[in-house]
Amino acid sequence: MTEGDACRYTPSMIKSLLAGMMVAAVCAVQAARELSGAVKTGDMMWMIEKMYPPMKKQLVASFPGGEASFMETMREKMQAAAAVMKERGMVVETYEIGQPAAEHLVKGGGEVLVVLPTRMVISMKRPDGVPVKVENTGVLVLVKDLKDKGPWTFIDASRMNANGLRSMFYDLPEKVNLPPVSSRQLPVGQ
Repeated sequence: MTEGDACRYTPSMIKSLLAGMMVAAVCAVQAARELSGAVKTGDMMWMIEKMYPPMKKQLVASFPGGEASFMETMREKMQAAAAVMKERGMVVETYEIGQPAAEHLVKGGGEVLVVLPTRMVISMKRPDGVPVKVENTGVLVLVKDLKDKGPWTFIDASRMNANGLRSMFYDLPEKVNLPPVSSRQLPVGQ
């Protein structure tokens, strides 16, 4: 079975297919590769557009002016961030998606959640002109609604713990394997 074959299965097939095999995880990794391309090209609006809908709804609700205003403000912020990145010569050298750390059926079996580790290496110049390279590891959570057969959506969970995720997914198991999050400076020649 190839990755593409696995992703053509219907939601009911994903739920029942070969207990123990992470079929949904294979599809999630494939979807996360799209995110990897967006990160490398600096298309951060892609991440906002593909954000897990309940999380996005929560952000929009706390924002005056509704979704259109929220999206316009995010576009402006992303453009400003891109300008700073360009000014500092910031380049995303690497954005890697690791092997799935966990897969869970949540919301009464209506959604599948896949936890993926990420690794990003960025090179840039400090304001004083000195080049630096930074490696960040993080957590990406992909969610697919099995009822409406919609696309995979994303949550950057790098600043969340299991309880934060549990606030959105009430039936997330007690022991959730979240990959470690870190940031460290690398030697510039590495």
